[in-house]
Amino acid sequence: MVSKAEINAMKKALKLAILGGGSTFPNPMVGAVILDRDGNHAGDGFHRECGAPHAEVIAIASAGDAASGGTMVVTLEPCCHHGRTGPCTDAIISAGIKRVVIAMTDPDPRVNGEGIKQLESAGIEVETDLLAASVRELNRVYLHYIETGRSWVTLKIALSLDGRTAAADGSSRWISCEQSRRRVQRMRASVGAVLTGAGTVRADDPELTVRLPDSRPWSQPARVVVSSTGDFGDSWKIFRNPGRVIIAVPEGVGARLTEYKDLPGVEVWEFPADSGSRSISLVSLLKRTAAEGLGEILCEAGSDLSTRLLRDELVDSVSIFTAPMILGSEGRPAFELLGIDSIEKAIRLDNVSSSRSGSDFLTEGSIVYRAD
Repeated sequence: MVSKAEINAMKKALKLAILGGGSTFPNPMVGAVILDRDGNHAGDGFHRECGAPHAEVIAIASAGDAASGGTMVVTLEPCCHHGRTGPCTDAIISAGIKRVVIAMTDPDPRVNGEGIKQLESAGIEVETDLLAASVRELNRVYLHYIETGRSWVTLKIALSLDGRTAAADGSSRWISCEQSRRRVQRMRASVGAVLTGAGTVRADDPELTVRLPDSRPWSQPARVVVSSTGDFGDSWKIFRNPGRVIIAVPEGVGARLTEYKDLPGVEVWEFPADSGSRSISLVSLLKRTAAEGLGEILCEAGSDLSTRLLRDELVDSVSIFTAPMILGSEGRPAFELLGIDSIEKAIRLDNVSSSRSGSDFLTEGSIVYRAD
C-alpha cells in the first residue's frame, strides 16, 4: 500500500527522470526521491547521462543522513550488477533505507527482478507498480532496445489532405507551414539521428540539421543516408554541414565513396544486402545505430525507404503533418505497395494524439502492425 506522499514523490521522480532525455541511452531515464522517516522530502536525483552516477546514488547523497530509515521512491528497479558504476542496490542497503517504492521492474536481463530480490533479502520492504504505465511511456526507447536490440524509429511525413507528399513534378516545398517546420526542428533536436534515403538527397539536397536559434553546431543529431549504389548526384549539403554523417550502403559499394570518406565527420557503413534485393538490411542498420548510442531515429524519407521500413515492421511511431491542400492523384503518394489487401491488415495507430500546428494538423501515435 502506497501513501499519498509516495505517490507525490513518484510524480516528482518522473519529472526528474525526463531531465535526462536524450543523454542516457542505452541506459534508461530514471528519477529518484528520498523521503525521511516522517515522509518528508529529504533528497532527490536523476540519471544525467550514460556513464554518470545513477539517480539512486545521487538521491542518497542529496539526502545525507536523512536517508537512513527512510523511503526511496524510484521510477525503475535499482540495478544490481557492476557496469560503468556500482550496483545501486548496494548503495541503498548501505544507506540504511527501509522501504523502496518502484514504478516498474527493469527488463534488462542483468536485473529483471534480481534488484528487488537483493533489497528484500536485506530486509528492505519493496512496493512495485506505482505509475508504471507513465514510466513505460517515458522509457519506450530503452524498453524497445532491450526487447529488440534496435533503435526506435519515428516516421515523420508531411501530407496533403489527399495523402500526397509532393506534386507531380516532385516539388514539395512547402507542404507544411512554418510552425510545423519549426516543430520538426525540435523533433530533430530530441533524437540521436535523422534518417533519409539517397533519392531524397538527390532530389532535395537537404541539410537535415537543427537550425533553432539556440542550437549548437557541435550537438547536431547524426545524419544517416541509406543508398544501394552510393549515388547522391550533385547534392552536398547533408555531407558538409557540421556533425556526424553515416552513409549506409551494401557491401562492396563503400570502396567507391572515397570522396565522401575524406569529409570531416563522414563515416561509411557497409551491410549485407536484403535477400533478393540490392538494398541493405535495415534491421542490421538499426541494430548498429543502437549499438552506436543512437537510441531514437527520426526518419524523413521518400516513399521507397518509408515503405521498406513499414513493410519490415521497423517503424515504431509516426508524426504526420496534414496540410490544408489537395494535390490529386497526380501527386506523389507517401507509400508504395505494402501488401495490405483488406481492412483487417491495415496498419493502425495506438496512443493517438492530434493537435493543431499552425494551419496544419499533427497526428502522432505508436504503430500497431496486427490486431491481437
